[in-house]
Amino acid sequence: MHFFVRQDALQECLNIVQNAVPAQTPFQIIKGIYVEAKNDILTLVANNLEISITAKCEEAEVIEEGALVLPDRLVDIVRQFPLEKIEFKTDEEGRRAEITGEGVDFFLHGTGTEEFPAIADESLWNQWGKLVFSAHELKSVLKKVLFAVSTDDKRPSFKGVLLEVDETQNLFCMASDTYRLAHQQKNIGSKNDEKRQPLRMLVPGKTLAEVLKILDDSDTEVECYYKENEIIFKYKQFIFSGRLLEDSYPDFSNAFPNKYHTKIVVNNSLLEETLGRAALLARGHNLMLSLSIIGNILQVKSGSEIGSMTEVLNLEKKEGDDLEEIFFNSRFLLDPLRIFEDTFIEIEFNGPFGPCIFNYHQETENGRDLYRYLVLPIKRED
Repeated sequence: MHFFVRQDALQECLNIVQNAVPAQTPFQIIKGIYVEAKNDILTLVANNLEISITAKCEEAEVIEEGALVLPDRLVDIVRQFPLEKIEFKTDEEGRRAEITGEGVDFFLHGTGTEEFPAIADESLWNQWGKLVFSAHELKSVLKKVLFAVSTDDKRPSFKGVLLEVDETQNLFCMASDTYRLAHQQKNIGSKNDEKRQPLRMLVPGKTLAEVLKILDDSDTEVECYYKENEIIFKYKQFIFSGRLLEDSYPDFSNAFPNKYHTKIVVNNSLLEETLGRAALLARGHNLMLSLSIIGNILQVKSGSEIGSMTEVLNLEKKEGDDLEEIFFNSRFLLDPLRIFEDTFIEIEFNGPFGPCIFNYHQETENGRDLYRYLVLPIKRED
């Protein structure tokens, strides 16, 4: 294998691909990065058996085709090269790579590619189901739900995002860690007009989190291919592949109450700033703070062994009863506020022990996006 490639183009691809290299694994082959030079395209792949990330660099000049798995230290080596062309050349056995450029000369020992796990060939994807999003559209959806995904290995179903599409091209995304629930409804019909059967799949949160990292606010298309147990996202020169989770997701269709005891409208940025200050002194491992609503005033309080704080906010609007005091994990309240774009946010309360609901609506070219976020209060024992 012998090729030349620009340092900045190679580094851009490696920065993304390295996220799928496992930190620890008994399988030595996947601790490296697959490198293939063919048809003047450089293909880089990392696969930790949960997610595979592929990058195709078309800035390469291939002299001799070939493939090799190199140690992930390749990322740091390339980062230290000057911003010029880098030359890669393997020995006759194809197991050692010489990497040179601007007086810098590295040798890396690699391994063969025979045992490196491959993803489904792109020619087969046409037989799979397909969804198409714009980058900004998918980015907006993922930002609103991914923060609620569980990281608890004892609850594997909650480590994914439930994705459903109905016959009228309404997309429903849901994530929960059992303490809160984020639900996004969006019509995606403009790019997905063909008739389809209702779709339901549980996508690993880790896979979607890696996709989100590289999405911009453009109209560039993101293609999503899926079959029974696998999902693939293709965006620009990057391909993300993951195994779908077993769908044992609970039925949350009745999770959101039809009524409320108290509803308020409050300035989003002011509430975020207030809660951020309260979180500095929030108590315990669950970062507890309290909210009270009296008349047109929202009072926020927090305290711990090192001190306490109290702050009040004027409400734009209030309906229903006063609320004496309700306790929450401060992070669970701050997470949704950071992704809302409107000036004001609508919040519903259902007494001191019932769920709190954040409502958010946004008009788009395909209609109205509906977003709801449910968070359960903390039940104090003292």
